[in-house]
Amino acid sequence: MGVSVEELAKLPFFAGLSQGALEEIARVTSRREYASGEVIVLEGDPCQAVHFIAKGLVRMHQVSPEGRDYVLAHLTAGECPDLGPALDGAGSLATLETLGKTTLYVIPCDRFLALMRRHADLALAAATYLASQLRRVSRLARDLALHTVRARLARFLLTHAEESPAQHRWTQEMIAAQIGTIRDVVGRSLRAFAEEGLIRRERGRLVIVDREALQREAGF
Repeated sequence: MGVSVEELAKLPFFAGLSQGALEEIARVTSRREYASGEVIVLEGDPCQAVHFIAKGLVRMHQVSPEGRDYVLAHLTAGECPDLGPALDGAGSLATLETLGKTTLYVIPCDRFLALMRRHADLALAAATYLASQLRRVSRLARDLALHTVRARLARFLLTHAEESPAQHRWTQEMIAAQIGTIRDVVGRSLRAFAEEGLIRRERGRLVIVDREALQREAGF
């Protein structure tokens, strides 16, 4: 099934493109629907297509030489998980797996690269997106170097803890990906915070009990 110009323009990546560029992109873009738990791309696979998430949630993860699974990110609508491999021709950086029903817009790599050569606004959109991802990775690297897991978790909780499940249901795996650790460590740290009276669980969400103490943990 194809994708309309109007549907493409709703994604931030394409929002600033000219009508002519959008029409050309729409002609080579297909829509793919995935059920929960389906693998989109395997780590190391050669890049065949560029995927844009239109709806749903995608888990991006790698397996260590010891066989341990590490979640790098959980990607939502508007994200493009394989733009880098499409541009440099190397293998996929990670395995991409759906969490829930997911809709992707898919463009073959060769078509995408040809369109970038013809449309400067598309090339600029790709460069802008990659710059935003570089900033995200740089922030995470800085936090990993300067702050303990407890501090990073405290910062996360101060920002997200009191969101309702309807806004965003944060699992321990998702939190771990956000703060650069693994799920087991997040679980232990949350239990420690609860035992120390900093947080509590209430109706499916985490509630901050002692904000000042949590701010001290965060280094604020």
